Amino acid sequence: MKHGVRNSVKEFRKKKGITQDQLAESISVTRQTIIAIEKQRYEPSIGTALKLATVLECSLEKLFWIEGEE
Repeated sequence: MKHGVRNSVKEFRKKKGITQDQLAESISVTRQTIIAIEKQRYEPSIGTALKLATVLECSLEKLFWIEGEE
């Protein structure tokens, strides 16, 4: 079984009531980057992951995990 990094960015973003555009702008990435992260197609750098956790007001561990280790 392949173990990849998974995330709950979309769920936390929706809980905060912000759009993909707003989230992207707040962490200085493109909307396409947010889309790719939310669709599990892109694993962000640690810096971007930390920014996401800060803006979404959650721990990094709740936002990202390794599949199979939930």
